[in-house]
Amino acid sequence: MTEYRDKPTQFSAPTPAEIKARTKRNLALAAGLLIFVVLVFVTMVSRGQLPNAV
Repeated sequence: MTEYRDKPTQFSAPTPAEIKARTKRNLALAAGLLIFVVLVFVTMVSRGQLPNAV
């Protein structure tokens, strides 16, 4: 199967502003995921539905 579009040949380095924005976005995503995991854990503990691991 052949590719229907041209492959990129030139790439540009990200600017410092783009790197800073990417870092902020990654930290926001990590914080959001962490909050979600903690919320699910707290919900499971409060309902008593944790598996008997111990």
